[in-house]
Amino acid sequence: MSTNTVLVVGGNGIIGRTAVDYLHSTGNWNTLVTSASPLDYDTAAPYVQLDLLDAQAVLHKAAQLREVTHVIYAAYIEGKTLAAQTQVNLELLRNLVTGLEQVAPNLRHLTFIQGGKAYGAHLGRYKTPALETDPRHFPPNFYYSQEDFLREHSVGKAWSWTAVRPDIVVGFAVGNPMNLANLIAVYASLCKELRVPFRFPGSLKAYEVLVNVTDATLLAKGMEWVSTHQECNEEIFNITNGDIFRWQQLWPRFAEYFGVDYAEPITFPLQEYMADKAELWERMVQKYGLK
Repeated sequence: MSTNTVLVVGGNGIIGRTAVDYLHSTGNWNTLVTSASPLDYDTAAPYVQLDLLDAQAVLHKAAQLREVTHVIYAAYIEGKTLAAQTQVNLELLRNLVTGLEQVAPNLRHLTFIQGGKAYGAHLGRYKTPALETDPRHFPPNFYYSQEDFLREHSVGKAWSWTAVRPDIVVGFAVGNPMNLANLIAVYASLCKELRVPFRFPGSLKAYEVLVNVTDATLLAKGMEWVSTHQECNEEIFNITNGDIFRWQQLWPRFAEYFGVDYAEPITFPLQEYMADKAELWERMVQKYGLK
């Protein structure tokens, strides 16, 4: 039996779900998984339901969390504004950490997710290659607030932290909107059902630029590595697949995979053009037995 117990927070997401599968498979960890809602998959890892918006949630589950030594933190709640997004996600992390400090005396390390938004990727143009030492953009940014909290709160404590920055994370999860692989698959499937070509809907510039992605299992391995090497404490690491590509190289291959005709890009807003597709999608759910 391992003496290390890892708590994966955000277990229903792409990152959390894959981390649970990977860490449990290594045999090196006692793996616990938590989320605000019940898991939508089966796992041998014990499940602890935590609503981290409740400041007392961790204390209420003290007996189940007492042995936690490491945390993989991949929880996230969307906010209507940047300020609201920052406030709620900082609250989640703070409630977890302050709770574990009271109930888990052997807590040693927390690994948490940042990402391209730390470099301003969501704002448009930013410096590439993006390096961990690059300066911050004008706040708010919940990554910055979470990092600042951990930097300040861990001083003099027995535990430390590491931040990892994947690019677009590609993996498997059900009902998760932050999943580019599912988005592409749904769009391709709709094109096939409607008997229209599969076109890249973004700008021509986006079609041609270099793109990174991060495989969810690779990310899980990276998070395990930084959490077990002391030299990674209080550091930030980019983690990507390293095989940079352009969408124009993959889009015809996606079309071939899904058995739909490919055609040249036409820029159009998917959100607007998907607004009337609910009825079609429901028919497809029934027709193909989708979940």
